[in-house]
Amino acid sequence: MSLLIIRLLVFVLVFWAGWRLWQYWQGFQNQRVEDDQSGKDGHVSMVKCEQCGVHLPSNEAIQSGQHHFCCKEHRDEFKHPDASD
Repeated sequence: MSLLIIRLLVFVLVFWAGWRLWQYWQGFQNQRVEDDQSGKDGHVSMVKCEQCGVHLPSNEAIQSGQHHFCCKEHRDEFKHPDASD
């Protein structure tokens, strides 16, 4: 009878360990998918500064309406062209 209980406990322990490994693996796979979908590949669209024409990543550009600028000075010069004279 005690051998049967030991076998049952070993079976439960092995089953529990397998279940935990499977959960860990699923979490790892889900994290990989989320990382791939979040743009980790480095793809960022490029925009052109309306004042000087330099191209820069859109996440680094200063946006004002539909226009993009590389710095605050160029944004201000574009809005008020008379101020730079």
